[in-house]
Amino acid sequence: MSNIFIIGAGQLGSRHLQGVLKYRNENLNVFVSDPSLEALKTAGKRASEVEHNHLLFFVSKISELPSEADVAIVSTNSNVREMVIGELLGNTKVKYLLLEKVLFQEMGAYSRVAMLLKKKNVICYVNHPRRMTPVYNEICKTIKDIGGRSYFSVVGESWDLGCNALHMLDLFVFFGNSPLKSINTDGIDSNILESKRSGYVEFTGSFTGLLENNDAFAINSFPGKRGELTISAATNGYRWLIQEGGTKTVIKLAAEDSYAVKNSVFFQDYQSNLTTNIIESFLIRGVCHLPDYSTASHTHELFIESLLEKYNTITNLKELKCPIT
Repeated sequence: MSNIFIIGAGQLGSRHLQGVLKYRNENLNVFVSDPSLEALKTAGKRASEVEHNHLLFFVSKISELPSEADVAIVSTNSNVREMVIGELLGNTKVKYLLLEKVLFQEMGAYSRVAMLLKKKNVICYVNHPRRMTPVYNEICKTIKDIGGRSYFSVVGESWDLGCNALHMLDLFVFFGNSPLKSINTDGIDSNILESKRSGYVEFTGSFTGLLENNDAFAINSFPGKRGELTISAATNGYRWLIQEGGTKTVIKLAAEDSYAVKNSVFFQDYQSNLTTNIIESFLIRGVCHLPDYSTASHTHELFIESLLEKYNTITNLKELKCPIT
């Protein structure tokens, strides 16, 4: 029986747990670790919503976990993630590791964890699940087939720019099949907001940037009531508009169809289903569609560096950590 660890049993961790419990190819030993008894209680309640034959264990300390894990999912907040990874890999041999964003708040953590992963021979991926969404795979393939320069954008209201922009940046890296090159944060508003998560901050405004292949992008979050989030992609002869919330619509225009509007329904699966596919990818195929640590950390580092500089400029502080998660 394979051993699966979930470190961090909060809202997202408990959804990962549901996804693991839906796995049907073999019975698993599933271990959930969190120092919060309330979080473990939430995870237990959500586990009871899934019929399964796996063995399920709840522990409050990482040191209580077995010495080997086939897959470990770390879904803690960013401020403790490096510490948790260090403790986990110091006690356990892990084959596949899945990390949530934001990876780390402090720049030095990225290289330290990279060295640790290499030393411990751990295969690591980062959970940017839009790469698993069918319409985004279709767009990626079309852009790759067409070639030439592309342009991407996101527009919405109060959709937590600091917390969620990394998902959009990774999507654009995926579309362009090119690493992130630069970010300009001049358009970020000087109003720093309290995050819905205690101890963290949020931003509104916009930032722009380029990929290494010179594909350009703009990401916008206007102040106000949270509303529809619109993602757009454009390349030679093709345009896409994706409404992720509310109407859940994909609008496609192509030169080959004289730019006639074609509508389809946008579908993005729940994390509790995506995790099932991720576990299958690790245990059966040994390869995953998510970005590996090297790819994702490059994007995260540039974003954290740019946003931290902006944060310090706005606050007149000299913080070494960017307080987002």
